[in-house]
Amino acid sequence: MSDAFVSLQNLSLAYGKTVVVPDLDLDIRKGELIALLGPSGCGKTTTMRAIAGLMSLHGGSISIDGVDMSRTPANKRGIGLVFQSYALFPHLNAFENVAFGLRLKKLPSAEIKERVEGGLEKVGLAHLADRKPAEMSGGQQQRLSLARSLVMEPKVLLLDEPLSNLDARLRLEMRTELQRVQRDTGITMVFVTHDQSEALALADRIVLMKDGVIEQLGTPDDLYNRPETVFAADFFGFENIFEVSGSDIIGRESRAPIGFAAADGHLAWRPGAVKIGSGSHKGIVRGVAFAGEQREYVIDSPLGQIKASCPASEKAHTLEESIVFDLPKVGALAIPARR
Repeated sequence: MSDAFVSLQNLSLAYGKTVVVPDLDLDIRKGELIALLGPSGCGKTTTMRAIAGLMSLHGGSISIDGVDMSRTPANKRGIGLVFQSYALFPHLNAFENVAFGLRLKKLPSAEIKERVEGGLEKVGLAHLADRKPAEMSGGQQQRLSLARSLVMEPKVLLLDEPLSNLDARLRLEMRTELQRVQRDTGITMVFVTHDQSEALALADRIVLMKDGVIEQLGTPDDLYNRPETVFAADFFGFENIFEVSGSDIIGRESRAPIGFAAADGHLAWRPGAVKIGSGSHKGIVRGVAFAGEQREYVIDSPLGQIKASCPASEKAHTLEESIVFDLPKVGALAIPARR
């Protein structure tokens, strides 16, 4: 028997006659934090909207806690939503923003007070209960939006790119906050993002999507260290990807011996795995960027454009400099040819 708490079976979603998610199967366990990850237009937000009940299904089904929700209205699904734009009421203070949904349910005043105070405490805003959104920082507003959803005691919490409007420091703080809240409440969360670092930092499992289908599903470690397709490898930082045939790398203008045994398919290297200053490949530096602890290079070569990085303490190379480089076996990712 499946241990799925949220189950999408043969899910098909369309806008008019345009099918954007053709046939998706996904099981999410109770208490799990799942990230739907991918570039714009991959179907991640559309899938989240379908789970929320904000769009009709073209085909398939959605069940939550063993109950088919495919035709259940959004307000009857037990879903909480945290939006990118916060969607707070500017004329209400923090307490009343959190209490709004509870008042619509006509709960007793004492229960509303208890839930709201508990919700504000969970997100560290109990001392700001009287402040209006305009008097709060972006991170505080995002936490307020989170508290408003949590007090409704949803079965599933959906978060639509909630950190994208925050600066780098606040994003890091909110990641920590989301992890703490998820751990303390045990709520099932589905997190939509296009940011690999957010998905890697937050998720129990990542659903990498492309063109409405699941390209790869696994733990952050799986996706980062063992991508299974060219698309997944490129998305997770293997920026140098080459076709392999026989014993050669097939480049843009030429082919070159690999130098080690590899099966047909593709080989990929992260920039940090490219060795500059030695090797059998030649190129010209077309781009240099100082990035604090390392320097990043763009190298034009007969194989194609190579992206490399090395510690800033090493010898610096300059624009238009001719250099040699190596694509070593250490650090190479083999992506077998698909049959």
